[in-house]
Amino acid sequence: MSTPADEGDAASYNERFPKSHRLKRRRLIRALFDRSRTDTGTVAAGCVRLVFRVATPQEVGADVPVQVGFAPGPCPTAVARNRVRRLLRESYRRHQHTLTELFDEREGAVLTVMALFRGNPGAPEAVHQDLPRALEQAARRLRDA
Repeated sequence: MSTPADEGDAASYNERFPKSHRLKRRRLIRALFDRSRTDTGTVAAGCVRLVFRVATPQEVGADVPVQVGFAPGPCPTAVARNRVRRLLRESYRRHQHTLTELFDEREGAVLTVMALFRGNPGAPEAVHQDLPRALEQAARRLRDA
């Protein structure tokens, strides 16, 4: 039996996605899409677009480093919409360490992110390549800021 330490660095990350890390509050989501705000950022990679904003723990109401929401966009059927949402969540869960490590050290800052799918709902498999690239771009932009 192997342990996570035996399998390398990628396996040692916590890949859980607890409910406290889910972006659900309407006022936090609305703040991400408010065009009059200047504290939001956006990055796009392929079929995925990330909209993000740094908030305070008092605004969020939880002591977590990152809160993420997922929007699959317009899909012809509920089955396609749920598949896209499931793929977005799974891909984020596997690559969340990109953002959580960045905000674990930041005291008094919580990153709120909305992941938007803007591709073809009939072929959502590109999410597995595009979401990690978008997360890396967002992390790079947040490090530089």
